Amino acid sequence: MAGRAQVNGEQIQAGLADVGLREGDVALVHSSLSAFGHVEGGPDTAIDALLATVGTAGTIVVPTFTWGAFHDADQVTLDLANTSVKSEVGIIPETFRLRPEAVRSQHICHSVAAIGPHSDQIMGDGVSSFGEGSTFHQLYELNAWCLLLGATFNSCTELHAVEEYMRVPYRYHRDFEGSTVVLTDGTEIPSRAIEFLRYPDYRNDFGKMREVLEGHGVLHVAEVGEAKVINVRIRDIFDITVSYMRDDIGYLLNSDCRQLLRDEYGV
Repeated sequence: MAGRAQVNGEQIQAGLADVGLREGDVALVHSSLSAFGHVEGGPDTAIDALLATVGTAGTIVVPTFTWGAFHDADQVTLDLANTSVKSEVGIIPETFRLRPEAVRSQHICHSVAAIGPHSDQIMGDGVSSFGEGSTFHQLYELNAWCLLLGATFNSCTELHAVEEYMRVPYRYHRDFEGSTVVLTDGTEIPSRAIEFLRYPDYRNDFGKMREVLEGHGVLHVAEVGEAKVINVRIRDIFDITVSYMRDDIGYLLNSDCRQLLRDEYGV
């Protein structure tokens, strides 16, 4: 595209090395292909760069979320092979999940796809979206990276794990009783998923966490084409954010909603 940066796989790999991604690492990748400019070869170029960087001993994970379509529906069906995620999380995760070696987890709203030797562990139990037993809990245990590949901290869903851990009062649990997961072999099983949903009047502000984490010295940042590539350990995201929320349970809300929380709950 005229006027936009031209980016190739070697440049993406160099950027990944600059932010500390190494062979054998585990990384959850939030991505925006368009943020780079024009990527030669499209999403497969970015995926190949990720897999080459971590090698056969490492594991790449991408969100295959269906939250937008499913979270407020009464009964839904998640077809692991056929439910697309392009409109919700972009072309890189959609392309990634379709690779024959990729496996996809069973959570109705917050499934992920993974390639690599840790994939089975990362799938979690398909119950909680972000709590104990979930993919995000497993990523914490594996000391995985959160890699923002052209994406911003507003995409950093790992912060929901902190909200669930802290049992924030502006969220509530719902289940998906009557919903179905279709496995890749066509077998249908009942969903066991629960979701920790926000009450309608509340809105998150995750963007602020970039400056906070930068202040703690835990971010690794590089530029590739027109995009920022940011890498940070999931443990650092979680542990640092918990420390802020112990003092202010509404810390991850925007300013208006933090005041609403104080008015409603006195916290």
